[in-house]
Amino acid sequence: MFKKHQWLTGSSVIVVVFLLAFAFSPACRNVFSAYRENTALLGLIKCSGAELSSVNVAGWVRVDEGTTGTHDPRELVSQVATRLKLSGEGRRYESWQNPYACGIRLEGLLDGGCAISVVGQTMEIEKGKKISHVMVSLDGVDSKKTGLYKRKIRKALSGCGEESRTAITYAGKIKSELNGEELLTGAEKMMNQADAGIQEKTVKDNLVSLTGLSPQFISDLRYDNKEINLNVALRSSPVEHVTYVYAASPVIFTEY
Repeated sequence: MFKKHQWLTGSSVIVVVFLLAFAFSPACRNVFSAYRENTALLGLIKCSGAELSSVNVAGWVRVDEGTTGTHDPRELVSQVATRLKLSGEGRRYESWQNPYACGIRLEGLLDGGCAISVVGQTMEIEKGKKISHVMVSLDGVDSKKTGLYKRKIRKALSGCGEESRTAITYAGKIKSELNGEELLTGAEKMMNQADAGIQEKTVKDNLVSLTGLSPQFISDLRYDNKEINLNVALRSSPVEHVTYVYAASPVIFTEY
């Protein structure tokens, strides 16, 4: 009996040590961070009165000079698609070109059936000087897997450059067309729920977009000496007579 009790006690210690090690590991922090982020974004959609319709994970990177295919959008897109293990079936390509830029969009499916697009573009910002970007957008994501897909996208883009970002966007719909005042009130209510200070406001026709900094989100970005990690937007549709609602961290990357 004594030996059995000793063995159980030893096993319990091992389990506790293992759990403590996991609790302080990067993997555990990532899981907890993703859960907190998703809970907060879903809460913002609900507080607006909208029903959740989709979750999107997106990423973008500025391509470093010297990267293979630096100014070849098709090559850049091909590299990222390979790293993401994009399915070979049902791929669709669309390319464009004008005097200042050229690019290509690849649309397809990831394992699990999520629709994904990979866009590469090269722009001539001044005579003889070009920059390239690659953007990835993944729709129809299970909210429980956003952390996993963010890491996959980040890893796929890291082969193109060090300046990369990922974002999560929750989208919902209100089954009525809100007027301009109601759009602004709804957006401000979402920012208040997140305890976010408003850094930038856009009010135009049937669209209101607010960006700010919230203590509920970790990742952030800076532009024009502003630090932001939350972007909310409401857009009413006079044709469909509904209102679309978006909540994203750090910014809304998909079109709205």
